Amino acid sequence: MKTHSASLPPFLFSLAVGAAITASGANAATLSVDTTADDLTSGDGLCSLREAVIAINTTGSTAGDCAADGVYGTSDTINLPAGTYRLTIAGLDETPADPATNPPTVANTPDAAIGDLDLIQSVTITGDGSDTTRIEWDPTAADATAADRIFHIYTDDANTANVDVAIAGVTLASGQTFEVDLGVANPTPDTGPDPTNYFLRRAGGALALGAGAAVVEIDPNLEGSENANSGGTGGSTGGEEGGTDYSLSLSDVVIDGNSAQGDGGGAYIAAATTATNIVLSNNTSATNGGGLYNEATTSITDSTVSGNVAEGGGGLFATGATPVTMNGVTFSGNEAIGGGAISSRSGVTINMLNSTISGNLGTDVGGGLYSNGSANLNFVTIARNIANSDSPTAGAGINTVPAGGVTITLKNVLLEGNLTGSDPDNRIPANCGKTGSNTSVISLGHNLSSDNSCVTTVVWLDDTTDINNVDPKIDILADNGGFTQTHALLEGSPALAAGVATAGVTTDQRGITRDDTPDIGAFEVPTPPTISGSGSSGGCTANPKAPFDPLLPGIVVLAIGGLVVRRRYSVTKSR
Repeated sequence: MKTHSASLPPFLFSLAVGAAITASGANAATLSVDTTADDLTSGDGLCSLREAVIAINTTGSTAGDCAADGVYGTSDTINLPAGTYRLTIAGLDETPADPATNPPTVANTPDAAIGDLDLIQSVTITGDGSDTTRIEWDPTAADATAADRIFHIYTDDANTANVDVAIAGVTLASGQTFEVDLGVANPTPDTGPDPTNYFLRRAGGALALGAGAAVVEIDPNLEGSENANSGGTGGSTGGEEGGTDYSLSLSDVVIDGNSAQGDGGGAYIAAATTATNIVLSNNTSATNGGGLYNEATTSITDSTVSGNVAEGGGGLFATGATPVTMNGVTFSGNEAIGGGAISSRSGVTINMLNSTISGNLGTDVGGGLYSNGSANLNFVTIARNIANSDSPTAGAGINTVPAGGVTITLKNVLLEGNLTGSDPDNRIPANCGKTGSNTSVISLGHNLSSDNSCVTTVVWLDDTTDINNVDPKIDILADNGGFTQTHALLEGSPALAAGVATAGVTTDQRGITRDDTPDIGAFEVPTPPTISGSGSSGGCTANPKAPFDPLLPGIVVLAIGGLVVRRRYSVTKSR
């Protein structure tokens, strides 16, 4: 997996995230952390990360040993030098308010002195770079008495108008949220012999934006999607919590190896978020959203979502009624029951451009995109995803679920080698598929599928420019330049120069300039330069996307030189 070899230099982090902080206050304090210890000792002359957060939250009234450069205001900054900052002071902010009520309610009182670092004021947290600055909990912690999330952006203060947070240049690792058993909910359920239970579930293994906690009722007699009350941790969206508006900006952030017994193994997002050059990797959720659980307007650019696991949406689980926009994003090696890479609920619109979905697993359906919401895909490569379903209409690359008025639109999309079937030795091609009926996958032209499934199993309004049942000839997923891994087009690929230009789209996933007649999929092979004076008058034609031979100019020069020598020899001899 490619990570952050292209990390921004430290002096650019503030520039990269400064636009996210929109507060107009003139005062601003900068705190520099000078110890990696998770410490609240006063008088030791050291400023810990936890002390710096408390100082920001209280505008300096409980600053501990953190000396501020400037006056506390509405756009304060915490600087984190290179190092590993291990959090050790555990404790839960979210507790049952009254377990005797039915159902129990949650008391959520942010307290940065224990557990996760609660951010209740606008702040910019700037590390030295995701490859050198790391914040983590003890990876061997076994329960809630020894670990928690890393950051929780949330306030119960109704008078706080805005909480705008920017985080840059850090790795967040080994965060964990554990569910709390609140006791029996229904001792005599009608679904089986076992009583149902209430659980307090907390979302976001490393990071939560919003309340991120709720009480759910679990019926042990039911499994998976049948257990309707087990899904969704609940939380806040911008403006819902006492009038508070939230926003989050992430830049050069790696969220790796975190877990949640609620939603969002890596992160839980419930307010407007912009993420650039991030990695969500190797995170696990017991419910939905292994890498990211999202219920807000979110934009993700130049990022990797890889190796995450969940029940629904191994890489991304999107719900709510807001759009998720992705440009230059690669989903690879993620796993879930439904939607190995992405699971999208009704009401959500996925907008995906110049992106790759490759090598993900749906242990039931939809190894790539599993959606009962809408999606608009342009210049996307969906390749080599697996779904274990034996349904004859199931899809491994794209699988849709019926919902009124829901459509998936495809333009310049390349689908290759997506397979379904529980027997690894007898899987069948299934780039497109559906669960149920009345769902449309609509071609907007210039798509390429290695099989006929997008015509036979879903409603594909086939355009004459689409190419079906043809090998696209793509390479393995690899580092081909840019921030993320891609599938390169091989020589002779029918995707070459078979796409159609889109206004405003000038580059491919790697940042390579698109030709006037672009290639299908996320990868562009630039047209080789032409030799001055060349043309077709000699009766020869060539594929403009054919590989350029760097020896060709020299061969031409030598050939011309030989002709000149022969001409001179002939003239001399005739004399």
